[in-house]
Amino acid sequence: MKYVALNHVDAHFLRDVQPARVASRNERDLLRLIWKSPGIERSDLTEPLDLTQQSLHRIVARLHERGMIVFSHSEGRRPGPPSPKLTLRRNWCLTLGISVNVGSIGLCLMGFGEPLENTEIPQAGDSLSMELERIEAAVEDILARQGAKRRDVLGVGLAVAGHRMLDTAFNCPLPLAHWSLIDLAPLLGERLGLPIWADNVARTAALAEAIFGVGRDVADFAYIAHLHGYGGGLVSGGMPFRGSFGNAGEFSVLFARQDYDDRPALGQLLEYLRSRGRSDLALKDLKNEEMVNWDGVGEWVDRVMPAHNRAINAICAIFDPALIVLGGELPHSLARMLIERTEFNNLPRHGVLRDVPRLAVAEIIDAPGAIGAALIPLFETVL
Repeated sequence: MKYVALNHVDAHFLRDVQPARVASRNERDLLRLIWKSPGIERSDLTEPLDLTQQSLHRIVARLHERGMIVFSHSEGRRPGPPSPKLTLRRNWCLTLGISVNVGSIGLCLMGFGEPLENTEIPQAGDSLSMELERIEAAVEDILARQGAKRRDVLGVGLAVAGHRMLDTAFNCPLPLAHWSLIDLAPLLGERLGLPIWADNVARTAALAEAIFGVGRDVADFAYIAHLHGYGGGLVSGGMPFRGSFGNAGEFSVLFARQDYDDRPALGQLLEYLRSRGRSDLALKDLKNEEMVNWDGVGEWVDRVMPAHNRAINAICAIFDPALIVLGGELPHSLARMLIERTEFNNLPRHGVLRDVPRLAVAEIIDAPGAIGAALIPLFETVL
């Protein structure tokens, strides 16, 4: 039987009318406007929502009664009775984001659309049961630090490194083979007693960048996730574009097997540096901003620039975004080195060049996959 996360949302988050859901379409539109513009006056919501004043007042009152929004006093900029300012009640719900990467598992606890705490635990070993047990312990710890309980959590976003295969199953890189081809949401959901939504970690990182990072003012952009592997995500209209099979933005597909070692993937850089005598290095060590000065890094950049340029120009040709973000676990110094050496295929026609996207370094560098994953339950239910 297909796993449906909404069926596992605790009843105290649901509306008291049928069908059972957390918020109606009009309520979600209103909540998202308030989330984007905290303190917006009620009277300013009528036009963008295309609602009558009577309908708007009724929806606002219902959300206030449920404790989802709070009122604050307005100074009254116009004639007539003042209209209250509206903000989301940050403690109405919590969401959790869990990102599974090679070498690390990130966690983010989020209030009603506002990150509260990020943490990270090591990813190691080949036992899925043991890693789920460690994730559960980490969830308990992060909730305890915030004085919260599991019943306060609306839902969990699970982000996994790998190609999406089934609804919540992924084909992961070799170090995460024990996470592969398993329907993960029912397993984690049963252990935590919470609803689980799942996606690829690169796309959740792109979502975090769209909401909180350099992409927040850009409707369409591409995100390249430099992790152990080389993937990414596409954001269209401010939200992730997943494609028919959930794998839009899998930039590694651009490369044949014989080209894999020349991709700008951090796993390849790690192996290259180890071959140069740095056998003690782990993936987490590559977050060091001084690494661009290490012996061998410059040569590795020379080696991967053709693959980097191929990916950049393929994104331009197919998606035509305004912005391409270099992110994942790539240190800013190395990202800037790649950006400075990027070559666009942009031959002039009639003496004129076409527009090309701006290249930027990701702003969300601490657990971006987990932060984006924590947003998924909100976007699936209330925003």
